[in-house]
Amino acid sequence: MKQKILLFVFFLLLFTPLILIAKNKITLLNNKQTEEIPNTDVETQIITKPVPLPYEKILLSRMTNEQKVGQIFIWGVEGTSNLTPENKKFIQTHKPGGVLLMQRNISDENQLKLLIQDIQSTNSIPLFISIDQEGGVVSRLKWNEILVYSQKSTKTPQNAFEISKQRGTVLKGYGINMNLAPVIEYSDNSKSFIYKRTFSGNINEVIEKSIASLNGYRESGIIPVAKHYPGHGNSVIDPHYNLPIIDIVNDKWEEHSKVFNIVIRNTNLDALMVGHILFPKIDSSPATISNIIIQDRLKSLGNFTGLILSDDMEMNALEGLGGPTELAEAALRAGCDILIYSKYSPDNRYHQLVVYEHILNLVNQNLINIDEKVLKILQLKIKYGVINRE
Repeated sequence: MKQKILLFVFFLLLFTPLILIAKNKITLLNNKQTEEIPNTDVETQIITKPVPLPYEKILLSRMTNEQKVGQIFIWGVEGTSNLTPENKKFIQTHKPGGVLLMQRNISDENQLKLLIQDIQSTNSIPLFISIDQEGGVVSRLKWNEILVYSQKSTKTPQNAFEISKQRGTVLKGYGINMNLAPVIEYSDNSKSFIYKRTFSGNINEVIEKSIASLNGYRESGIIPVAKHYPGHGNSVIDPHYNLPIIDIVNDKWEEHSKVFNIVIRNTNLDALMVGHILFPKIDSSPATISNIIIQDRLKSLGNFTGLILSDDMEMNALEGLGGPTELAEAALRAGCDILIYSKYSPDNRYHQLVVYEHILNLVNQNLINIDEKVLKILQLKIKYGVINRE
């Protein structure tokens, strides 16, 4: 019995170290295998990896409702080398998305640069500095041939491209970043309101030159605003004084808006202005405040996601169709992203302020959402370097 116990102890002492070594090897092997197996759970990796927000969304998230509402307005201003104290206070307080320079603001090149610098210094969010510089009869700046060269004078699409590029370069040199041009409308009636401002009386030539001109402005680094959708056609009525009425039926819509439709489908159009034009057999409201024309017709053109600007909301074409607040709200709900008000008299400023407060009240009560509009404005400002990324 004693011998058996001694024999058991002998074998225990002999094999225990071997068992422990084997166990450790198995543990090490298991650990190594665990370490070498990669994490193939792609979904988990994507979820845990932070995705940075686009810069425009970061800016939007930092903005107050007052700042957001300001962005949807382009206002006219008073002043030449500097803003008047009243205008400076108005802009500093209500922080518009942009200003529209008129003939009253311009005397010479140096003065213009100083005025634009003064305007940009008023707002933490840089402004659109816009102007109507079509050339020809609509030229706010008149001191060189490139600035006043009319659309009708362009000989070829290449010529239209070169003129627009050179003009855009000159405007950008002054600090202007948005031109309310070109006019991409078609009219073959020499007596029509818009005829002298168009490229040609030949529709195919209008289409080719319009695309070329838009590309020229873009290449210069300035924002072109094609106008006036869906076109005045052969109407002789000037919307500054009365409402143009175009009596076409639905079947003729494609033909009437052909230039815009083709240009939109063939270019990356950044911005477009809608005109105060009534099509009574299509809608009882003028284009600027028409859901049918903006939402159902314009926005249904698949690739158009650009800014939609109203024509001047203080034109007589809209007189009698509603009060300032009613018209502004209708234009925004129809699909306009920016409302233009060019005048600056005390009476005009009062009405502009009433409109601003009305829209702000709607936003504060969640009765209208303008975030998508403001986001588009910020995106375009970033794209053209009006706003620099931090």
